[in-house]
Amino acid sequence: MIKTYPNINVWLVTNKNNQSIFNFHERIKFIGIDFNSPQKNVFQISKTIKEISNNLDFDGIYDLHNVIRSKILRFILYPKTKILRVFLKERSLKNKIINNTIELKKLKHSSERYLDCIKQDFEKIKFSDIDKTLESNSVKDKIIGLAPFSAHPTKMWEVKNYINIFKHFKDYQFILFAFGEKEINVAKKIISDFKNCTVISNDLNLYHQMELINTCKLFITMDSANMHLASLTSTKVISIWGPTHPHLGFGPLFNEKYIVQLTENQLPGRPFSIYGKIKKSKIKSASESMSKIKPEMVIEKMEFALKN
Repeated sequence: MIKTYPNINVWLVTNKNNQSIFNFHERIKFIGIDFNSPQKNVFQISKTIKEISNNLDFDGIYDLHNVIRSKILRFILYPKTKILRVFLKERSLKNKIINNTIELKKLKHSSERYLDCIKQDFEKIKFSDIDKTLESNSVKDKIIGLAPFSAHPTKMWEVKNYINIFKHFKDYQFILFAFGEKEINVAKKIISDFKNCTVISNDLNLYHQMELINTCKLFITMDSANMHLASLTSTKVISIWGPTHPHLGFGPLFNEKYIVQLTENQLPGRPFSIYGKIKKSKIKSASESMSKIKPEMVIEKMEFALKN
């Protein structure tokens, strides 16, 4: 949008931790919200927007989240805009797939649906014009990044599986992405017997994390935020999918051929969840969707990615 429309300014309201990845242009005005403070209150968010923007009347407001907080926020801000657009999540269609009332089919990627929302007023923007944030390094180091964690434990592959991978790729250095005391302790336990493994520094912001990923030959991840960040780099992303499914619109951009998941024949009924929260009746199947993925399957995909 910034490239195609040189006369617009974009005011972006999101988590303050995301600021580093939006610092690339002066016409992007960042409004960061601390969701670990009282500032996360929707009325306080509205106040913050008005204060930082100097009570600006916006030409358009685009809700790319469409949840209770953003619905209230757009109601409050509606008098200050000429245009109000809302991102369509296709919740009902996804729920029908999860509940097996309709067959699984590949839905439009969320990034494309974000674009559909904005494109109503900025028709020159095309999904095919989406670029990776970071360009390829001419020579990548023999480093493999690994993000074994996810916000939902149901989407995490068993720790013991990585031992086979560390042994198989003993000539590579592994960097584990772990954040917070719990994740760091688990990560250190995983790598305790391997000299070729280290844990990422917690001092790196999101953009610096992406720069680090960009130096890697490969990046292994679950269905997680790390997967989406890594997909914006030039590094090939191996993503491991269990109870969720890339067809529901959250697949790794530019990296679909490196997805590792069970087929319908190997485990019928997937997906069992949209985001990772599992119903009691599907807990056993959801667990199998990860436990039946063997290290050999991931190693095979890694070898494929390294050769291509």
